[in-house]
Amino acid sequence: MGFEKVILQEGSGAMPTAGKSVTVHCTGYGKDRDLNVKFWSTKDPGQQPFTFTIGKGQVIKGWDEGVMTMVTTFCFILLYFSLLT
Repeated sequence: MGFEKVILQEGSGAMPTAGKSVTVHCTGYGKDRDLNVKFWSTKDPGQQPFTFTIGKGQVIKGWDEGVMTMVTTFCFILLYFSLLT
């Protein structure tokens, strides 16, 4: 497994470490295996940012690995390869 990160906006601040709580906005693409079709977003009406404890296996491995490489106010696209195969 692995991930690729495409930076959309540079951030500033510290990177999160294992055991810290993080809150993120996220948008999922890949409905019916089509990466151009959104299936869900925390920015959709009625949705909220997603909070989890990093490095504790509460989310898919790609999120734990990818989010741990971002800094505050960082915006990026995270491609999680196990979803692409």
